Amino acid sequence: MSNQFINTQLVSNTALAMFANNAPFVMTGSRIYQDDFQNSGYKIGDTLQVRRQNNFVVGDGSTAVPQDIIETVENITVAHQYHALIAYTVQDLSLRIEDFSRMFIQPAIQNIVTQMERDICRAAELELYFFQGAAGTPINSFSAVDLAGAKLLEQGVNISSDAYLAMTVRDGSALKSALLSGFTPVFNEDIVRQSAIGHLSYFDVFQSQNIVQHVAGAGPRLTPGDTLLVNGAVSSGSTIVMDGASISVTNYFVPGDVFSIAGVHSVNPLSRQSTGQNMQFVVTANASSDGAGNITVSVAPSIISSTSSPLQNVDNAVPNNAVVTMVSTYNCNVAYPSRALDIVCPPLYKLQVPYSSVSVDPETGLSLAVTQTGDILGYQNLMRIDILCGFKWHPQYAAKLLS
Repeated sequence: MSNQFINTQLVSNTALAMFANNAPFVMTGSRIYQDDFQNSGYKIGDTLQVRRQNNFVVGDGSTAVPQDIIETVENITVAHQYHALIAYTVQDLSLRIEDFSRMFIQPAIQNIVTQMERDICRAAELELYFFQGAAGTPINSFSAVDLAGAKLLEQGVNISSDAYLAMTVRDGSALKSALLSGFTPVFNEDIVRQSAIGHLSYFDVFQSQNIVQHVAGAGPRLTPGDTLLVNGAVSSGSTIVMDGASISVTNYFVPGDVFSIAGVHSVNPLSRQSTGQNMQFVVTANASSDGAGNITVSVAPSIISSTSSPLQNVDNAVPNNAVVTMVSTYNCNVAYPSRALDIVCPPLYKLQVPYSSVSVDPETGLSLAVTQTGDILGYQNLMRIDILCGFKWHPQYAAKLLS
């Protein structure tokens, strides 16, 4: 005889296990701020301010010059309450937990996870400015992966442990095919999370169906032959004026477009020494060209060229007439250590109904709420699965690996 299925706590525990096993981004992001949200009754719209690492200019000699602390903060906002509402019949209550999970819980969790992972990927597309690789070219070599690590190391990012690379399914297949003839035992063993490929270079590599493709603005996509030049030197700020664009093009650049500028290099944030690599930027707002081919572009990061600033990020001011190199449509694969992605999933309050449960996984801090009730008008049972979530990319610690 089948077991009658009314144990809400059992449902939430089962759903939590499925959630954890199918969320590679969620499972690799940092959870260090989880406790700050754990017992504070957070809800949609609540925000936690996170201080960025302070840097200082180091002197040499007996005379010291006091320097102000330039403190910056980033916000982690609980902006999402993902949920699925399931209707099931009286007959479905007689199913065993395994059957009920397969028919109802597993599909619901898969859809919740997909939406969460997709939103995290979309945020990476819009916020990350460092990049490696070539748009439209598959990731099909050890070198392609290793250079992503080199990019992070140049920027002073510690990737000695807990470093990950999320890539499209097709890029993962191309990478495996390219390494098929090589003897790479670590790459094929000890796969500990679903969709993971293995360890290569600095990274635990996994494939994800939720990596987004960024569709570039009309300029890089339709008029890639334009010779864009910086129109006026920029020593600080987040606005760059360019000329040489095709005239009167709407949305020449769109948020998520990336480009580099010759003649100005990024610097290691700790030593403030030039990396020798052209500085890279991501567009943060739509920008259209005018009737003379000029275009004003809002970018991140904000340019800081002053050598006296501990936050210096370029080796000199962006020079006038510097050449701008645009990037067309690309897949937004992401190389990152855990500290580049903060995720919080504070527990929800239980609803005041007979069957309600909130489960928190002690290892990951993931929290799921499961609520059951009935609809007397439609004579059906209802189950709702909810999760609160907030996440924040810290762009200084991550890089896009374009393909």
